[in-house]
Amino acid sequence: MLNLILPSLPYQRVVDPMWEEEMDVARRKGHTVCLFDADQQKLYQRPRSEQPTLYRGWMLTPPEYEALALLTPLLVSKTMYQASHQANGWYGQIQDFTPKSQLLTAREGETYVRNTLLHDRCFVKGVSKSFGASSVVASPEQYAALVGKEGIGPDDLLLFREFVVLSDKPERRFFAVRNEAFGAGRASFPDSLKPALAALQERWFYTIDVAYTKTGKPIIIEVGDGQVSDTKEWSVAELYEVAIPRLIETYLKAAPGSSPAF
Repeated sequence: MLNLILPSLPYQRVVDPMWEEEMDVARRKGHTVCLFDADQQKLYQRPRSEQPTLYRGWMLTPPEYEALALLTPLLVSKTMYQASHQANGWYGQIQDFTPKSQLLTAREGETYVRNTLLHDRCFVKGVSKSFGASSVVASPEQYAALVGKEGIGPDDLLLFREFVVLSDKPERRFFAVRNEAFGAGRASFPDSLKPALAALQERWFYTIDVAYTKTGKPIIIEVGDGQVSDTKEWSVAELYEVAIPRLIETYLKAAPGSSPAF
């Protein structure tokens, strides 16, 4: 079983309503649920020391995640969290399976955008999030508007991506444990992308979003930390029937009867 840490409402010992279903499912599966107030950096209910502890909640900055880790040992270390949550932690390992990209400061990106737009559009995202429809940039003016709208500083790091036209086939989210990836409805992870799992396998719990080009080729759109990734096409129940049990099993095989250093 796990200790699940879920977000509380600020200054209240009540689960954030957005995570209420997950709390109910986790408890039905026998997991211990604790609440974390990120505003106060306060943990309600101490996790059970004999169980590994997993955070499931809103995105946390690296300092916020480290603050949580100081309150209780976490199964996913701060280093592993950043390696999955931030593009500069994963892009270099899987660049052959994802659109060609460059990590640049916003200031450096001005030149990149001007040069790229001689040929095509480009896709601009933060290291830990995209900017929705604004991420597709077709002119220097659009890039300047994006930077202003999102309050991006000139030295902030961004991921500038080759624009790839995708098919109408829906994007899929895979929850991964080490070098295994699980899809909703038992969907299989594409064989051509499996070398990426080997490259990412030092991570304990992460997500891979897969889309398809117009020619049907599967590509990785993004990697994320499994703790702060929403379930998308998954049901919460299926997450706790498929990926979470595999995470527990892998943990116990790695360090039976003890707490490994994550």
